[in-house]
Amino acid sequence: MKTTYVKHNALKGRKEELVTFDDYQRLAVYWRDSIANVRNHDTTAQKPIERFEKEREGLKALPLIPFDTDDAVPTVVSTHARVRFETNRYSVPPEFVRKQVTLRADDRWVWVLHCGKEIARHRRCFEKRRLIIDVEHRKAALACRKRSQRRLIEAEFDALGPEAEAFRRGLERGPRQTVVHLRRLLELVRLYGRAEVCAAIATALEYEAFDSAYVQNLIDQERRRRHLPSPLPITPRRRELLEDVQLEEPDPGKYDKLLK
Repeated sequence: MKTTYVKHNALKGRKEELVTFDDYQRLAVYWRDSIANVRNHDTTAQKPIERFEKEREGLKALPLIPFDTDDAVPTVVSTHARVRFETNRYSVPPEFVRKQVTLRADDRWVWVLHCGKEIARHRRCFEKRRLIIDVEHRKAALACRKRSQRRLIEAEFDALGPEAEAFRRGLERGPRQTVVHLRRLLELVRLYGRAEVCAAIATALEYEAFDSAYVQNLIDQERRRRHLPSPLPITPRRRELLEDVQLEEPDPGKYDKLLK
């Protein structure tokens, strides 16, 4: 059957009512039995349903193993742990980012295979430009992101010096949320500068006081002893964006000179 005949006779004018694949299937059965097979064919001048009954005895049985009609598309998982099929995007586990996979799809499902093993399965979406996310994939991606952020924070803190690295190891030995304390200490570095914070960390390390609040108390005590004011902390509306801002290391001594 010519595709142009199907487009202009069966599909034309039905865009709004054909939304899902089930809509197409219902239309196909109706159009086949009520229109296409009961009309007089231009070539044979016979109705297809009548011609089929005459040729039925000469037709061979279908094979026991069905013909593979799945779409098979090699692709690469994006950095957002998604694969694109037609105009839609489907999620995969984050550990397969940038890896080569094979995407297979039939009229119901979309599978993602890696080295022949299924790593994701979604209901096929026939709408356009949709994002289909598996809840477990989202949870895994968030956990992976937290681990990545934790490594970056630990690396930035360790770069302050050997005392800072030793202080971090002390934090990890206790029942504390290490990343929370490291975040606070890095905020102190942005506020007071590296020298003052590292000096307070060295003192806290000497007394084995592994707590960011203790370090801040040491800084405040030292500044009061020197009759120095404390700078105002940065208070952005979205504090999570503060870590993405890269500024030169502050030098509180410049403000001290102005006060003198």
